[in-house]
Amino acid sequence: MDYSIIKDLLDERNMSFKELSDKLGVDRNNLYNSLTKGNPTLQRLEAVANALNVPVWRLFTTDSKPEIYGTVVFKDEVHIIRSKQDVIALAERVSK
Repeated sequence: MDYSIIKDLLDERNMSFKELSDKLGVDRNNLYNSLTKGNPTLQRLEAVANALNVPVWRLFTTDSKPEIYGTVVFKDEVHIIRSKQDVIALAERVSK
């Protein structure tokens, strides 16, 4: 995940990261670590997207809506799908 996209979205809304964490009701450091170093849950991504009033896919790209996009939860890991290659790579991983 590219944290700079979230930072840009915050800047566009004149919102600080602290305001975002307060809005979500989570510790600022916990939120920051999950978005920059960890593997945020789908629920966390949805909460951030809702707080920023954007679709979840917008947290991952500055491009217009990708042709294919989605999230897949497999073995408690959230996988972001942005391309046909992502689908193929996930299918290969799942089939092992």
